[in-house]
Amino acid sequence: MKPNYIGIIGGILAFISLALPWWTVLASVLGITVSVDFYLYQVSGLGTTIGVSIEQGWYMWAALVLVIVAGLLGIVGSIKYGKQLLVGGGALALLSIIIFAAGLQMQLSGEGASFGLFSFGEGYSTYLSFGFWLVLIAAVVMFVASRRKPVEAVVPPPPPPPLATQ
Repeated sequence: MKPNYIGIIGGILAFISLALPWWTVLASVLGITVSVDFYLYQVSGLGTTIGVSIEQGWYMWAALVLVIVAGLLGIVGSIKYGKQLLVGGGALALLSIIIFAAGLQMQLSGEGASFGLFSFGEGYSTYLSFGFWLVLIAAVVMFVASRRKPVEAVVPPPPPPPLATQ
């Protein structure tokens, strides 16, 4: 059986999403714009000054584990084991974005933040960023790959028997 290259791409996209921010806060004060990026494993920028702490970010760690497992299932399922692992990888990738978005929104609401997942106001804006959307694409790609029929090598027909001469 040939490898399912579409599924491999889905697994790779899941891993690439780990290197990109999942949520971004842009703040502009006195003409200076500051960006705070939330990755699944760290906050870059001035994360402690916007009122959101990574120590309480259980959802970030849960999403990180789910994305890693989803990427592995996407690649392994594409090379050897097939459809079930690809569906599982896609499902875990979707679960990771649901957990991240719901957990972040719960934390923002619980800490009394004046902003949410998508918001804007005078001098600030927040939005789900590239890593979040890329893992959503990875999940879709894994689901598409699971629907793809495996291509078997074409075996040429045997040569015809020699003609009998009399």
